[in-house]
Amino acid sequence: MNPLRDYLIRFAEPGSHDFHILCNKPECKHEDTNCNAYMDIALGYYNGHLYGVQDNNQEFTLIQMDMDATNHREIVDLPKQFEPNGTNHLGGSYFFDNGFLIYVAMPPQADPDYALPVYKIQLETGATTRLFQEDIPLHTEWPSEDVSVSNGYLYFPLPQANAEKRAYAEGNLETGRIERVFEDWDEMSSQIVNLDGVLHYFRAGVGLCEYDKATNQESVKFPMDVYCAEVSYTKDYIFMRTSDSKEFTQRTLWALDRDYQLLGKVEQERIGLYFPFLEYTTANAIYLSADGGTITHYIDPHHLDRLELIQLVDPTARSHG
Repeated sequence: MNPLRDYLIRFAEPGSHDFHILCNKPECKHEDTNCNAYMDIALGYYNGHLYGVQDNNQEFTLIQMDMDATNHREIVDLPKQFEPNGTNHLGGSYFFDNGFLIYVAMPPQADPDYALPVYKIQLETGATTRLFQEDIPLHTEWPSEDVSVSNGYLYFPLPQANAEKRAYAEGNLETGRIERVFEDWDEMSSQIVNLDGVLHYFRAGVGLCEYDKATNQESVKFPMDVYCAEVSYTKDYIFMRTSDSKEFTQRTLWALDRDYQLLGKVEQERIGLYFPFLEYTTANAIYLSADGGTITHYIDPHHLDRLELIQLVDPTARSHG
């Protein structure tokens, strides 16, 4: 068994769904960390290079490599978080955006004055800036989900220790300041996507909504009486996966055009123990996994009326953060 099976970069030619391991080392068996394709934490692209975050035992390091995964170069070590007793830890969430790595770190919760740390790291130079330090309240915990980056903004929950409700923040990645906070944001609502100054999201108990930042007005575009929804927006269509109840005993896939006209809808069937998870939405495919990580199936977006799941030739391509 290959111990690195879930940590290898794979690629497919444009328009193809046939993935291959991105390693051209002669006689490489792709079974240890010397494989060119090895990258265990995150993966992104900028200006002709691939970038990733790699666990180097005592450090998490930003790595740059060529497009064929050769010439790995260490750019900078990610900031550590220190507890009052001097111990440190690493880990969090990673997002690539317009030449930067956005690192939402796990805070040192033994510190009585801890707050969520967020960093912006320049990919080519490693220059590191801490963001939103003046605006994030003390005792804000690490949000494990519903964080997104779009149009120069970071959208993230502000979960407070022992609090029943949570706020949801809009942070400007250029100024490093939080510009807007949505109070009492239901955790079953989706993450926010910023498209040309209009915020798009699913609001729990309401449906698909748009919020115009210029007028501060919210409009309901597609009413839905569902418990939760994961939503992806492209320039041509909207794709989502919903559940009607907190028991998650059923899942439904939906496809709409950008005018919120329904194109297709289908009840999901389990693959093994789980309903397929929505992983990535691209112009050529909607990728899903059977276990919340290993991409196994895709949907052809040119046939959104039937939403048929097609199994990948190599069902081992790992979802990188």
